[in-house]
Amino acid sequence: MGSFLFFSLLLVAIFANAIGELLEYHTFQPPFQEVDSTGARLPSPHWRTYGTAVVNNNFIRLTPDRQSKKGALWSRRSVNVPNFSAILKFRISGQGKNFFGDGIGMWIVQQSYYSEGTLHGFQEKFVGVGIIFDTFKNTENIASHRDVTILVNDGTKTYEMMTEKVQGCNTNVRYHAERADFSVLDASRAKINVDDTKLEVWIDAKNSNEWESCVTIPRLNLPAGWLSKSYIGVTATTGQLADNHDIIYLKTSSDATQIDQVEEEAKIHFALDEDLSTPDKFNRLVEVTNKLIDAHETLDHHVEHQLASVVDHIKNLISKLEKREDKSETRLTNLEDIIKKEVEGSLETRLSALEMQMKGSVERKMTNIESALDRKMARIETKTTELAQNNSGGWKLPFLVLLVVIFAAAGGLYYFYLRLQKMHIL
Repeated sequence: MGSFLFFSLLLVAIFANAIGELLEYHTFQPPFQEVDSTGARLPSPHWRTYGTAVVNNNFIRLTPDRQSKKGALWSRRSVNVPNFSAILKFRISGQGKNFFGDGIGMWIVQQSYYSEGTLHGFQEKFVGVGIIFDTFKNTENIASHRDVTILVNDGTKTYEMMTEKVQGCNTNVRYHAERADFSVLDASRAKINVDDTKLEVWIDAKNSNEWESCVTIPRLNLPAGWLSKSYIGVTATTGQLADNHDIIYLKTSSDATQIDQVEEEAKIHFALDEDLSTPDKFNRLVEVTNKLIDAHETLDHHVEHQLASVVDHIKNLISKLEKREDKSETRLTNLEDIIKKEVEGSLETRLSALEMQMKGSVERKMTNIESALDRKMARIETKTTELAQNNSGGWKLPFLVLLVVIFAAAGGLYYFYLRLQKMHIL
């Protein structure tokens, strides 16, 4: 009897301890050291990355501050518990002062893989819950806009149907990166408690440990057991407007109390040895050491954050330069073709016109020469006939006159031929 009681108490203790632990397969936090087969960083071995998502050492950038980008994280395993709590720490920041977007979506849905769509990077037909952190305020539906919007879908609803009754709250979770006081310590947190029937969301907009209740939905009206079959995803998109969408960590637990305790625990980088003879000095050393390590981690995070932005700017600049170079080469090629066609066409046209002009001029002059010769020969023939009739017995004088005329005509033709050569007509 005693052994049975001891065994039962042991099982209860083990079960109670297991409930309070973080859910390993759905939790990730920096530093991110895991890499895949290609050498790229991973949030953890239990998560996949998609699109423009890039895992750095201290944070995960879903999208850079560039237009038309989509990035996502998706868990490889289902939640497999009837209820759980999660704290998502994220940072939305960018260069835009007045115009920016679009936001981040956290999904607890019955889908084992990421499916790209128009709803903050995910599809609008799903079974489960979506928590949207929407930074773009569309003037067309400003009355129904919420900075944090809850979407509940049983797989049959469209976006319009899900937003007929708006559920959410307004809070500023976006940072202007050009402000003088901007820091990588700037972040926001969302705490979610959910089970098969109920959802609660709290927001700590400035990461100041000041939690405000955002929304409580007592009846989700989803199929029984939907949560344990669900997967967790985080998505972000940019459109015509853009922002950096960074995820710093996601902590999940099957116990809401445990998740709060994990958040409240201070980091201890150096343990205290109680056997030292000067405990006060040693305590001070521990305190200073922890502060130094915290400062180093903050600096490392800051440098990495700035470096990620610089790398993104350089890539974007190189892309623009390559596009401009391609356009310039295309324009030069087109210009060369146009000039070549114009020159070739102009020369051919001019040569053809000159050739026709010279040909016509020569033909006209030859025709005139022929006509002149015909007239002279006719006159000579007429005079010769007259002389023959008047002096029928004397043939020498007409013959002599004819020879003189022939020689004169030949001399005139030769002189005209020489003039044509000097004019480069022949």
